[in-house]
Amino acid sequence: MKNSSSIQHVSDTAIWVASYRALESRRTDALFHDPLAEVLTADRGQEISESMKSTERYSYWSVILRTRIIDDLLMKYLSQGPKTVINLGAGLDTRPYRLNLSSDVHWIEVDFPAVIEFKNEKLKDQKPRCHLERIALDLSSKIERQKLLAELNQRVESAIVLTEGVLPYLTEEMVAELASDLKSCSHFHHWIIEYYAPELYRRFRSQGFKKLLGNSPFQFFPKDWFLFFKNLGWQQKEIRYLYDEGENLNRKFPLPKIFALLMLFSSKAKLAQRLRLQAYLILERSPAKSKI
Repeated sequence: MKNSSSIQHVSDTAIWVASYRALESRRTDALFHDPLAEVLTADRGQEISESMKSTERYSYWSVILRTRIIDDLLMKYLSQGPKTVINLGAGLDTRPYRLNLSSDVHWIEVDFPAVIEFKNEKLKDQKPRCHLERIALDLSSKIERQKLLAELNQRVESAIVLTEGVLPYLTEEMVAELASDLKSCSHFHHWIIEYYAPELYRRFRSQGFKKLLGNSPFQFFPKDWFLFFKNLGWQQKEIRYLYDEGENLNRKFPLPKIFALLMLFSSKAKLAQRLRLQAYLILERSPAKSKI
């Protein structure tokens, strides 16, 4: 059966996400401005976003808030000392061009060779605000990935690793391997990842959602998201729920009708608890266990 989705490869999801950033940037009340998103999505952005219309209301909201949350987290932690960001599966991210970064920040992007080639061509006339390095690598290649991470660990003193929108497309085994690889790099002190509540898993596993994502379905469904990473040496340092950020930034959660009805019978606190379904968080290395 022919796949009707416009998502033919996981790298296509980067175009989908960037098309929402371009749309947000046109708003008078934009939470951020990403003028280069338009440049990067001009060829296929509309095609892909049109194919995702059925989920656009929530997807747009979540992409915009996750972008703002990660912006804020990065700026906060970069101001505290670390000067290196390692963006694994960077996609069409343009933060090195649009964030107010100091020139001594070293930003490293890693992604598929085709993605890196595309960005290099499209952004060749643009000047980043920091030292930007792009590395072409298929991160699913375990040996090559481990080799690269070991090399980067030798080069940096303290790094924040970012895997925005990457983990959901990996299996639990693949995420565990990546977490272990990063833990083995002693200079990688923090790691920014997403969080999805188990209540969303049924939706992600549904045939309708799988059809939308085509050849790039979600595969990461740990029983306990936080415990999964804790067991691999990474503990939660800070978490920001999209629902709470939306309330603070006047971007309300796009409530389905059923939840709108529930609001009539639930307190605001109980409703918030139910809707804290997605977040972005900073993990830090768990302290080494003392030997007895």
